[in-house]
Amino acid sequence: MHRHTVLFNLKDELSEAEKKRVIDSMQTLRTISTVKGYMLEKNKLPAGDKAPYEWLLVADFANDDDRQTYEKDAHHVKVIKGDFVPAVKNYIISDVNF
Repeated sequence: MHRHTVLFNLKDELSEAEKKRVIDSMQTLRTISTVKGYMLEKNKLPAGDKAPYEWLLVADFANDDDRQTYEKDAHHVKVIKGDFVPAVKNYIISDVNF
């Protein structure tokens, strides 16, 4: 199995409606055929030194090849370039096999 994890914050200047639109768009990534499991949730902990990211995305794939297929998928590219990148303040990514 391959797990793709993204921790991120949206830009402060976005309205609540804009934030919702971005999150709703990102939720559609679960429909990509190689995704075996998908979770996108807001952190329950208050923002601070120990919890610097507001959002968590976890996507599971059968293997590295399926993860690469997801990265190149036209829908993924559209959501990331069109919605995520313009709206995100900062993020970190981790990928592991387990």
